Amino acid sequence: MLKSIVIIILGTAIMAFGIINFAVVNHLADGGFSGITIILYHLFGFSTGLSSFLLNLPMILISYRLFDRVTFMLTILGIVGLSSFLRLFEVIGPLIPNLQDDMLLAVVGYGVTVGAGLGLILRENATTGGSAIVAKIGKELWDIPMDKTLLIFDSIVVIASFFTFLSFSNGIYTLIGLYIASKVIAKILEGRQAGYKVIIVSKDPEAITKFIQEKMNRGVTFLHGSGGYSRNEKDIILTIIHKKQWAYLKKSIYKIDPHCFVSISPVQETLGEGFTFHLGK
Repeated sequence: MLKSIVIIILGTAIMAFGIINFAVVNHLADGGFSGITIILYHLFGFSTGLSSFLLNLPMILISYRLFDRVTFMLTILGIVGLSSFLRLFEVIGPLIPNLQDDMLLAVVGYGVTVGAGLGLILRENATTGGSAIVAKIGKELWDIPMDKTLLIFDSIVVIASFFTFLSFSNGIYTLIGLYIASKVIAKILEGRQAGYKVIIVSKDPEAITKFIQEKMNRGVTFLHGSGGYSRNEKDIILTIIHKKQWAYLKKSIYKIDPHCFVSISPVQETLGEGFTFHLGK
C-alpha cells in the first residue's frame, strides 16, 4: 500500500509538471478535466489546481459508489495530489523555457510527462478523476482499453478548446501530444515483462524441449493434440520467451527440425517463475 501511495504521488507530480510547463506555457490544450481547467485558465485566469479539484468533486461521489474502498482512497489521493501539484507548479512558475519556437520538443515533453504520470497512477489501480474515471469504468464494464477511451474523450475536449483559446496549429500539436501520451500509457500498463508465446509442432518434440529447457532456461508445457488430416496424436510444445530470445530460438529449432510448424504471438504481460520471480528465491 505504501508503495502504491508513493507511486501515485510521483505520478501526479510528473503529470502536473507536464501540464503546467509544456501545455499551459506553450498554449497547448489537454484532454479530460485537465483540459477543461486549461480552458478556464486561459479564459478567466482561474487556477488550474483549484478548478481541477472543484470539477472532480462529483467524480469523488461517483467513484465512491463504483469502486472498492482501496481504489476509492487511491483515487482520492490521485485527485488531491494532481490538484495540489498543479497549484504548486503554478506558484513556482515555469521551470522549462518557453518552447513556442520549437513546438515539436514541447509536444514530445508534454506527451511523455503526462502519459508517464497518468500511466503510473492507472497502474496502481487509481485515477486522477475526470476522464480517467470514465476510462476505468469502460475497462471494468466493457473491457475497453483505457488508453483508447482516454484518447477519444481527450480529443472531444481539445475540439472544444478550438472555440476558446487554441489555434489550429497548436491544436494539431496537441493531438500529436495526446497520441504520444496514449502510447506511453499503454506501454506502462502492459507491464515490463512482455515477451512471446511460441507454439511448436514437431516430429521431434523431445529434442526441441531439451534445447529450450537446457540452452534457453525456459519452461515448456506439452499440449496434447492430433492432426486434423492424419489424426495422428502428437505433443505440441508451448513456451513463453523473452523478446530478445526469439531470433536464437528460431534459428536453433529449425536446425533440429527443418520441417516443424511454429506459431508466435506477442504476450502483453508475463508473470511467474522465470519472469517476475525465480524458483528458490
